Amino acid sequence: MIEIDLFKSMRYALGLTAMVMAILFIFCYPTNIFILAASSYLFLICASDTLYSKIPNIFTLALIVIGLSTNIAISGLPGIMVSITGFTIGLSLLLIPFLMGGMGAGDVKALTALGTLLGPDITFQLFLYMGIIGGLLGLLFHLTNPGSRVQLRHYISSLKNAYLTRDFKSFSRPVNRSSNRFPYATAIAFGFFAQTFWGSLW
Repeated sequence: MIEIDLFKSMRYALGLTAMVMAILFIFCYPTNIFILAASSYLFLICASDTLYSKIPNIFTLALIVIGLSTNIAISGLPGIMVSITGFTIGLSLLLIPFLMGGMGAGDVKALTALGTLLGPDITFQLFLYMGIIGGLLGLLFHLTNPGSRVQLRHYISSLKNAYLTRDFKSFSRPVNRSSNRFPYATAIAFGFFAQTFWGSLW
C-alpha cells in the first residue's frame, strides 16, 4: 500500500509541477503567442493525463487550429507549410514508438499538435528533450511502481521457462497495467519548458 501511494504521489506531484510551470511560462511570456498557446495546452493536457490518464482530442484539435491560424497570420501562406511540416515531424517522430506499444495515441497527437504550432525545428528539439526527460521520469516511475516488479518477475520467469523447454511460443510479455501508466504529458511539458529556457541541444 505504501508503494502504491508513493507511485500515485509522484504522479500527482509531477503533474502539479508541470501545471505550475505552465502557468509561470504564461505569465513570463505574455506577448509570445507561441509560448502562450503551447503552455496553455500543456497545462490542460497535464491536468487531464495526471487525473484521468487521457488527453482529450478537443484540446489537441484546438491547438492544431490555433497553430495553423497563428503561423498563417504571422508568415502568410508560407506559414501553412511551417505548420504542415511541423505536424508531419511531430507525427513521424512518435509513430514508431506508438506502433510498438510504448506510447499512447494521445501523446503522439500532442506532439503533432505542438508541431503544428511550433514548426519542424523546435518540434525536433522538443522531441530530443522530452526523450531524455521521459526516459528519466519513466525509470523513476517504474522503480516506484509495485506492478513493475510483478511484471519484471513474470518476464524473467517466462523467458527462463521458454529457454529451458525450448518452447519459445510459450513466452509471453507482461500485461500492461493502464491504471499505473506513466503520464507522458508531463515529459512533453518539461521537454517544452527545457527547450524554451535552454534552447537547442545542438
